[in-house]
Amino acid sequence: LPICNYLSNRVKDRYPTKNVSTLYQGIEPTNWYKTDGMNLKHPCVGLLQSANILEKTKEILTIEPVLKKMPNVTFYWVGDGPYRQQVLSVLSKYDNFKWLGAMQYPDKVREYLSEIDIYALVSGIDMSPLTLQEAQLMQKPVVATRVGGIPELMKDGETGFLVEKGDAKGWIDKLTLLLNDQDKSKQMGIRGREFVEKTFSWDVIAKNFIDVAKQTL
Repeated sequence: LPICNYLSNRVKDRYPTKNVSTLYQGIEPTNWYKTDGMNLKHPCVGLLQSANILEKTKEILTIEPVLKKMPNVTFYWVGDGPYRQQVLSVLSKYDNFKWLGAMQYPDKVREYLSEIDIYALVSGIDMSPLTLQEAQLMQKPVVATRVGGIPELMKDGETGFLVEKGDAKGWIDKLTLLLNDQDKSKQMGIRGREFVEKTFSWDVIAKNFIDVAKQTL
């Protein structure tokens, strides 16, 4: 039971005789609601991802040209881990990049997601990142790297945008579009919550699990 189709395809390649079904991580939508936000400088883009995996973390460095091109936009990063310094040694020299460290979950994370204008997942590899679901439930437009299982957790062009790995210009273009078109951003946020509720709520995932279990009997 891999947690995304990206993994399912790899399992099928390695174990072609096994029965394989994708079972996504479930989430409870009612836990994610707007609340009083943090005191952040706007316009802003929020990153919420750990620094525990090098291949995942080093992709954050892709936004260095973005910071230069968009000096009036503040980028906040929430997260920590053994590879934190590899990011901070490069990006902390920019006034519009702020590291907020680890954050209490879920209350402080909810406040953070309530306040940011756009959620960005700048990742080198990911399978089924829960933060991408959470940000959409908070009705935030999302921009994420097209790697691993990420494209399965959002709808490109509807709930946000996907950017190719290492494509700084893609980040600049998509973020600029969303920041300059508030109506589009709002509509993407609304569609994002609807998409996650219909696709990944525990009610849906539990039914999918029962269907898979029945197939094995």
